[in-house]
Amino acid sequence: MSIRLNAAALAAALILSACGNPDGSDQRPVEAPEASADYAVAGMSARASAPPPPPAPPPTMAGGNEPQAEQAVLLAYTHNYGLRLPSGVLADVYEAHREACAAAGGNVCRVISATINDPDGERPSGTLDIRARPDWIASFRDRLAGEVSEAGGNIQSQNTNVDDLTTQIVDGEARLRAQTALRDRLQALLETSDGPMADVLAVERELARVQSDIDARASVIAALRTRVETSRLTLYYQPIVSQTSPVRFNPIMDALEDFTDTLSEGVASVIRFVAGILPWLILVIPAIFLIRWLLARRKRKSA
Repeated sequence: MSIRLNAAALAAALILSACGNPDGSDQRPVEAPEASADYAVAGMSARASAPPPPPAPPPTMAGGNEPQAEQAVLLAYTHNYGLRLPSGVLADVYEAHREACAAAGGNVCRVISATINDPDGERPSGTLDIRARPDWIASFRDRLAGEVSEAGGNIQSQNTNVDDLTTQIVDGEARLRAQTALRDRLQALLETSDGPMADVLAVERELARVQSDIDARASVIAALRTRVETSRLTLYYQPIVSQTSPVRFNPIMDALEDFTDTLSEGVASVIRFVAGILPWLILVIPAIFLIRWLLARRKRKSA
């Protein structure tokens, strides 16, 4: 009878594991796994002569049938700015923004990526991508227009994108709680099991799979929470180029400066070509006249 109860408990645990499908395709209530696990653990501890206890009522969890408090909306914000600045100060403004984020500390602001091209040239450009707390981002945005204007530039473009992550986070946390409860039931089942070794190994494999799913779900939820608790700001720096800037005529000026050298190189190339083909002309031209004379002589003999 004890072996029979162990087999029944193992079957209940395997059915329980099917309710926590990590791909999110399972639509059954998350309370069902806990009720089945309660039954499995109770069945392992019951005496052989006693009938199995009835399933325990499902606990109240997020997403259950009981009325829940209104869930706060979880939003992730992404801000993008395109800045036009004079070439001489573009690198300085870029560096000031990067240092401002670094000075705030890693718990407030973090630089995701920072790129500056040709900082001392005539056409510098750069990109600064940061993630920071919403209050720091709001303060930075409030003073950004003034800083750019003082540097002689302007904000060419700006936009804000908002992603609603409420459903992903709430559903993910509900499934994480269900999987955690399943893990606890499997651990209790493993500690009290005295059945065959094959049954014990099957429970251990299922426990390892559930723990792996818990770790994966926790990582995803942590990343989503980070997107909600912080905002992302990307700044694009481009130079202001005047319509009369000599940069536009650089190719023409370079060509004029190299005119003499280019002409000399062309004449030298012609001379090299003539010098290379002249020996062949000395041999080919007489050979052509000789062939024509021989052909004419042959025709006269034939006539």
